[in-house]
Amino acid sequence: MKVVFPYPAYWPYVRRGAERCIHDLAHYLAGRGHDVHIITSTPGRPRTAVSDGVRVTYLGQLSHPLMYQYASLMRLYAFSLQASRLLLKEGADVAHLWSYSGIIAAPLLRAMVGLPYLFHIIMRQHYWPGRVDRFFFSQLVKRADQVVALTADGAAGVAADYGVPCGVLSPPVDMDVFRPCAPRDLTRPQVLFTADLADVRKGGELLLRAWNRVHRACPEATLVLAGPFGLAGFHQDAFGDTMLGKLSLVKDPSARAAIDLRGPGATGSLPAWYSQAAVTVLPSVEEAFGMVLTESLACGTPVVASAHSGTGEIVRNPEIGATVDLRDRADLMSTARADQLAEAILYAIQLARRPETAGRCREWASQWSLDRVGAEAERVLSQVVIGHKRQRTAGKPRSRPAEVA
Repeated sequence: MKVVFPYPAYWPYVRRGAERCIHDLAHYLAGRGHDVHIITSTPGRPRTAVSDGVRVTYLGQLSHPLMYQYASLMRLYAFSLQASRLLLKEGADVAHLWSYSGIIAAPLLRAMVGLPYLFHIIMRQHYWPGRVDRFFFSQLVKRADQVVALTADGAAGVAADYGVPCGVLSPPVDMDVFRPCAPRDLTRPQVLFTADLADVRKGGELLLRAWNRVHRACPEATLVLAGPFGLAGFHQDAFGDTMLGKLSLVKDPSARAAIDLRGPGATGSLPAWYSQAAVTVLPSVEEAFGMVLTESLACGTPVVASAHSGTGEIVRNPEIGATVDLRDRADLMSTARADQLAEAILYAIQLARRPETAGRCREWASQWSLDRVGAEAERVLSQVVIGHKRQRTAGKPRSRPAEVA
């Protein structure tokens, strides 16, 4: 099976969930003997590379700081035009498209060159500035051979919003990469935050306000900020413009001194950082899934997250972490929610001190293992290919395949 993944950014140039997910699924499929091609873009020279059997084509990227600020979708649609030209002559059996892949010509490509596509919804809410953008997106969803979301609740939302059957295909976690691999010093517990501090929705500001209380109750703890501050090439709607502005939310000087401003580091650093931490915190809203949580759990580290959206569907067991009632951005500004987050973090630190917790966390994470999710992705893509061939052979109008389990 020849599978193509078009997406405007790729791992590790942009280190977000979608890019990581594409990387892992592509390499899993290549390891299973499939012909896998990733079409992406780069701010440097166009080029083609091969990594562990996966061919990656880097198209030239339309980029300018003013465009990021005032016309951010121009980059997306420029990539769409270039990638669609390649897809016309690609000869692939199936395309795996994602919410922001931007391939608005996918229904036309399906009709012209017989390229069926799986459409993967990766956000709870999609932000499109105009009516035309929303129309193109709705057509991509409604005309897909199969639609999947990241969680069961997310799939139900897609079905309700667009009137199409929607299955579930969650992001995978590579249990061989993410595993307990470094010592954990619980006399000086580390509270780990790996998300983008400049992205308001990730809850970094709420965590900083909660840190005042956590430090008073557990002065030996350290807050490790191990994420980026603004992703390269992506505009963020942050309230604060500087890292110092964010850190000023921590009022106690001794609490501020207990912050390790580590930054994202190398791509291979995360498993050790998760393993060393007592708890990983992702107090985000509007989160479709939360790969940070499954990666942490695979490393044996308990987690704290919102009780709602995708994170609430992951953290459903008090033996592996705690949740906080965070529904929207207003909750991220609430003093009461900051206090609740502090309590949840302190609970998780105590949870990490139990000898059985690491094993339970890893066992819980195994339900999203790359072996399981990769096999399901392979099955769904094969189903799309077979269904499309049957329809073309029969010469019948397209009918949607059975819903993914």
